[in-house]
Amino acid sequence: MTIRNVLLVNSNCRIAARLLQDRPDVRLTAVTIEKYRHFYDDGTDVEIVDSVADLTQVRLAALRIRERNPFEYVVSPSEWSVQAGGYIRSYFGLPGTGYEVANAFSNKFVMKQKLAAAGLPVAAFRRLSRLEEAAETSTELGWPLVVKRACGGGSGYVVVVRDAEHLRALGMAESTEALRVAPFPLMAEEKVDIDAEFHCDGVVVDAKVRFAPVSRYFKPVLDSVGGVIGSATLSEAHPDAQAVAALHEQAVTTLGLQDGVTHLEVFKTGSGYLIGEIACRPGGGGIVAQIRHQYGVDLWDAFLAAQLGEPVAADCEPRTDHMIQYMLPRPVGTVTSVTRAEELLAAEGVIHAEVKTKIGDTLTGPLDSSIYAGFVLMRATDEAQITRRITYIDNLFHIHTSTNDSTQPTGNR
Repeated sequence: MTIRNVLLVNSNCRIAARLLQDRPDVRLTAVTIEKYRHFYDDGTDVEIVDSVADLTQVRLAALRIRERNPFEYVVSPSEWSVQAGGYIRSYFGLPGTGYEVANAFSNKFVMKQKLAAAGLPVAAFRRLSRLEEAAETSTELGWPLVVKRACGGGSGYVVVVRDAEHLRALGMAESTEALRVAPFPLMAEEKVDIDAEFHCDGVVVDAKVRFAPVSRYFKPVLDSVGGVIGSATLSEAHPDAQAVAALHEQAVTTLGLQDGVTHLEVFKTGSGYLIGEIACRPGGGGIVAQIRHQYGVDLWDAFLAAQLGEPVAADCEPRTDHMIQYMLPRPVGTVTSVTRAEELLAAEGVIHAEVKTKIGDTLTGPLDSSIYAGFVLMRATDEAQITRRITYIDNLFHIHTSTNDSTQPTGNR
């Protein structure tokens, strides 16, 4: 058995930490932050830094680590660690995605620059040095504006600014403090009216897209934070799927990914399709399970294989039915009651259900798209059945917290 010396640069991705620790052929050292130290077994070599987005701290940690583990491969599975992983590969001359490509897939301003320069459709955007600059930007992009951090994940760091008065209020609001003080550039985008939002989850081998199924979200994700977020796969022949898959292939080529896994989000508007953003790591929530159950392709296996220079499995048969992934909402507060997974599994069409939130768990917020109580997978034969199955879970699942006097049915989307 050949042993691979591996450096894992990671923040909140528990599954990659577990998969690598379970591999007998991997000699692992992890760089992470104290908040996620519990992801690692007592015998795992771990270096703690203040932030995996701090490239200097990660580089210095990597230099110390190489004295005891001369790593040959770098795995960077979380949105926060993508840049650092690319930087360390470039710094040490290691195989895999280097810094320029990693930055293009994780720095949304650079991403939009490159996509727009290639003629791909994106919403109008501008870079901001501070939140207050959105007032000047509005003269070009108009109100309302979407302001976000250019780097990092989580829809909790995205804010819709209605007008100049709203901007002044946000400049002093506690809810935007993290957005204002974070050591990352900001960017503003025109707010477009979205008719539908899609995600495309790809596998790329030798710069060629080998696998790229498309799914449609129930509603645009930004409008769904705090409620139900979910999606259903589309058949390859669906016009939306063909359009989104074509944009995915062009985006991969433009940003220069050679090997890896992608997660693309696309908006459909009255004037056509717009690329929201694309990441070079698997999607969150129930997406990986959705794709695995529908197509037999495990995106985490493909991701790790690509980062470790191993053969990547991405073969599948086309499907005409649909797999629904329904992320169960998790409101703020202490949970006093919640529907059990067994009740969800008994529903028609459900093939998998997990409820990770337990009675007594407490959440203070703020909410973003990465916070959910669990997820349900359902199979449907057609569009009408998709709607019926979603509605059934809307009515079946309830979660009650001590800060809310009534149960929260998932139908409030």
